[in-house]
Amino acid sequence: MCQHDSIPSWLLKPAQNLPIKSSNRLNFLRKTIQHISAIFSNELYLSLEANKAGFLQQIDPRCKFIVLLSFILITNFAQSFGLLGILFIISCLYAKLSKILIWRLVKRVWLVIPLFLLICSIPALFNQVVVGKELVVVLAANPLRSIFPNGLYISDNGAQTVGLLFLRSGISLSFAYVLMVTTPWHDLTKGLSLLKVPVGFILILEMTYRYIFLLSNLALQMSEARFLRSIGKLSHRENRRFLGHAIALLFIKANYLATEIFSAMRLRGYTHKVVSLKTLRLRVTDWIFLVNNLLILIVLFILTRG
Repeated sequence: MCQHDSIPSWLLKPAQNLPIKSSNRLNFLRKTIQHISAIFSNELYLSLEANKAGFLQQIDPRCKFIVLLSFILITNFAQSFGLLGILFIISCLYAKLSKILIWRLVKRVWLVIPLFLLICSIPALFNQVVVGKELVVVLAANPLRSIFPNGLYISDNGAQTVGLLFLRSGISLSFAYVLMVTTPWHDLTKGLSLLKVPVGFILILEMTYRYIFLLSNLALQMSEARFLRSIGKLSHRENRRFLGHAIALLFIKANYLATEIFSAMRLRGYTHKVVSLKTLRLRVTDWIFLVNNLLILIVLFILTRG
């Protein structure tokens, strides 16, 4: 056994870690990729929400698809904020009954695409894009001014247009989110097949569902490898170069996977049929759910026409 005195002094010194620092932009990119990959894995691939004993989890996927798709159509035809408010309450009610946390619904849906659309539609608030009555004056009218001689203000029609766009997109995505997370993917595709949805459309959904996880995991591995190999502060130019190379590699990988899966399907005798081991049968509760919601949809449709 080696004695303490025989150990060299330089081995007895405590290890000194190298000062590894990365830019905030790289950290933000890495955290974003991790967050997106976790959402896909937990809520879609592992079906954590779909395995809960909630209300919509017990309903046949065909009934859920018909009802929630009808709610989405009614949402996009709605012209009043009151009706959109009712539809928002219905989406939150179904989320609550299905044991989906409301804050998670808001975080997953309302803070992404609807907020992005709201920011992009800000120019539509002003009278230069949508004419209407004055709500908030930004620049008073001045005929001597070369820019905005008629003034610049937020119009009532512009505010209504932006508000309707924001609410319609958010509520529609809320219904779609509730449908996706409360239904196992194989049940959803089986239900779409029984509803005579074109096989090509179902095949595209299946391929997207399967390989979006592979590509997200590949992006996550590339980001982690980049982070572990980074010593010192990286410049913005290096970060942009890494992002460009990563996107190019993902496109190449996606093309390679498409070729491989096409060859594998041909060798296994793919017959353009959706095969599922589970048999879907409509129960009494499914019919009650379908009829009650169709009555609600008829009332809401009458309100949209009025």
